[in-house]
Amino acid sequence: MRWFAGTSESPSVARPTGARTLWDGSDPLWLVGNWPADEVRVVSRGRLRMAVLGVCGATDAELEVGLAVARGGALRHLTGWAGSYHVVLRTGRRTVVLGDLAGVRQVFHADPGDGVVYASHALPLADLTRAGLDTEAFAARLACPDVPELVAGRSMFTGVSRLEPGHALELTHGVARVRLYEQHRSPLDFPGAADALGRALTDAVGRRVAKSERPGADLSGGRDSAVLALLGARSLTKGTARDLVAVTWAEPCAPGDPASAADIVARSARLRHLVIPGGVDHLPYTGLADVLDGTVMPDEPGFSLIGMARTGRTLEAVRDAGIDMHVTGYGGDAVLGTPLAYLADLAMDRRRVTTARHARTWGRNLGMSGFELASTASRVARTTFPQALDRLAEVFAGSGRVDTGPAAAIAWCTAAPTAVWTTPDMRHRLAVSLRRLAGESVVSAGSVVAADPAVHGRPGDRAAWVAVRRAAERQRAYQQLAERVGVRVQAPYLDTAVVRAGLALPAWARDRDDGPRALLTAAVQGLVPSHALGTVHRADYTEAERRGLRINARTLRELFADPLLGELGVLDPVEVRHALDLAIGGPSLAKGDQAVRPDLPLGPLADIVSAELWLRGVWEGRVMRWDATPSSAPGVRIAAAVA
Repeated sequence: MRWFAGTSESPSVARPTGARTLWDGSDPLWLVGNWPADEVRVVSRGRLRMAVLGVCGATDAELEVGLAVARGGALRHLTGWAGSYHVVLRTGRRTVVLGDLAGVRQVFHADPGDGVVYASHALPLADLTRAGLDTEAFAARLACPDVPELVAGRSMFTGVSRLEPGHALELTHGVARVRLYEQHRSPLDFPGAADALGRALTDAVGRRVAKSERPGADLSGGRDSAVLALLGARSLTKGTARDLVAVTWAEPCAPGDPASAADIVARSARLRHLVIPGGVDHLPYTGLADVLDGTVMPDEPGFSLIGMARTGRTLEAVRDAGIDMHVTGYGGDAVLGTPLAYLADLAMDRRRVTTARHARTWGRNLGMSGFELASTASRVARTTFPQALDRLAEVFAGSGRVDTGPAAAIAWCTAAPTAVWTTPDMRHRLAVSLRRLAGESVVSAGSVVAADPAVHGRPGDRAAWVAVRRAAERQRAYQQLAERVGVRVQAPYLDTAVVRAGLALPAWARDRDDGPRALLTAAVQGLVPSHALGTVHRADYTEAERRGLRINARTLRELFADPLLGELGVLDPVEVRHALDLAIGGPSLAKGDQAVRPDLPLGPLADIVSAELWLRGVWEGRVMRWDATPSSAPGVRIAAAVA
């Protein structure tokens, strides 16, 4: 895995093992790992230097202009180029570090005892400072992921701070200061947002493909991936010998994807199809022993590790096909989808007729009562975000009612299904933190979700930004795992320019009567064939997951016989084992319990299995290390973090 790090007035901090120096002095910048040449670009002008690290589509001339603009303090301009990248800007004794708006490119910093040290990943800093696991932040991510404000500025490790998206880290004479650069802007209308999105997507895909010798793209048969694959094929220059490799996973338990994807490929002269056949060995929960034995863990348990068998097989096939830049449609749902909470936004605007009409449509699609959806939207519209936090605190304290059905879908925030498995002590701690957050001014005066305080006044707009943040966390972990295999995976939908365009339209305006993904359809009209925007096949992988659970039941029971999640006081092992037996059948079922609950949600189980695997990997030292010399012991502490 590759990462970068730097310091400000920290002479005691040694250079990371195997690092190369990009620039030195009292505020050095180091690169660790195998960085492709096109992902390291440095521009200098006098005392001003700028490093752009990652996949950036800006031309050399555009970088020069960006450097000149940054001299005047216009940092936002540096984040609008196509791609996924960090920016490190140095002028004299002042250093500024920028990530992206979604959260794929994050920045972390810590106090090593003198000055400040920063890095693109948290684990090396935790190794350097010998940090322990922040158990409350870890539990909050599992039990209430709808409230990222609860862990604002915190990584998974004590003493290692995380820079929130939309902010810049400024370092001067060893002192760190966080500065907001993503200011609130007026929303666009539908045609304006569609135009901005079309330009951003074309640029995001086209510039990546232009720099690739052998480009590839996921093609699941879904609309989001089809658009990116076809935009990539369109950007290939006529007369060149290059094709774009469209990659499709063939899941035996969920047939249909290859046929739907093959139809799209057949209509494009610039696409070549690569179908990867799946089997029993690639089912979810298969190969967990391999994950426990050798996988180097990402910064956070954001990516579902239960599918590592399939993920590993896919990445190996992509690598063996010679693909040097692989594009995925991940993040499209978050950026272009419409969270159901937008019904409350409509109710806030007193648009009763429109609210009722949209509620009826969603009711038919989801098998819910349209009247109940509209009533719930009206009720949520009469509450504020701080009030919702207080109510959620009551749920964790044991005196509140857990939202279900329409109430959960439209609520400002709700407890995750995993919350019922947390220990009483941890639920109490989370309840205290939620009440404290409800009373803080950050809830009404500023936002760590979208760098825009307005989102805390509207449930739908806030839900859209939370979805982007969660998608970015998963994509970030996926990219770290892909780097280990030697594959560059990119998610254009999570580019800053694309996110800005997609979310410049209010959540309620993205849902129209002319079909799903109306904004995407309008954005790429005339750029991709209309057949790719029509009815598409989306496979249901539920049966594959249930089959994987049954086949790997013994391994899962062994995993939770004595879990670290229990030792750390995060989850109750007895409750977890009971839930596992409800999903696959087992000895902990009481009289009257159904032998197997086919209706039990599988997502929560996947989350806790992934969390346990991640904890064990970190505990065993299978992480990115600052000091990776053979004689050094891992600095990250897990067991010592037990309260």
